[in-house]
Amino acid sequence: MVEEPEFDVLLSSSGDRGIDLVQTVRSVTGLSAWRSKQLLEATPTTVVDRTWFEAATEAVRRLNALGARADLLCRWCERVISLEDCPVDPGPCSSPFLSPDGCPASRPRG
Repeated sequence: MVEEPEFDVLLSSSGDRGIDLVQTVRSVTGLSAWRSKQLLEATPTTVVDRTWFEAATEAVRRLNALGARADLLCRWCERVISLEDCPVDPGPCSSPFLSPDGCPASRPRG
């Protein structure tokens, strides 16, 4: 079995729902409210580092639902992926570890 790539959750804007976003960042990261607020104030920033595709997409969905702008970063091919673009074209994947069509971001959601 081939190991799955890890993904980061990149936050490029935090929107205007401050308290709700702080609570969501706390929920997806396990950080304190104070540290979560610091992350939101430091945008653009990485909110979640090196997690599985399913966990990363759930975090992105939750943040985007509150008006923030979050995307995925594949740690293997370094592509920034918007959830609206999933499944992505496997062609640009340049991972030395995984075939281009093996990336979870390239698979249809089901």
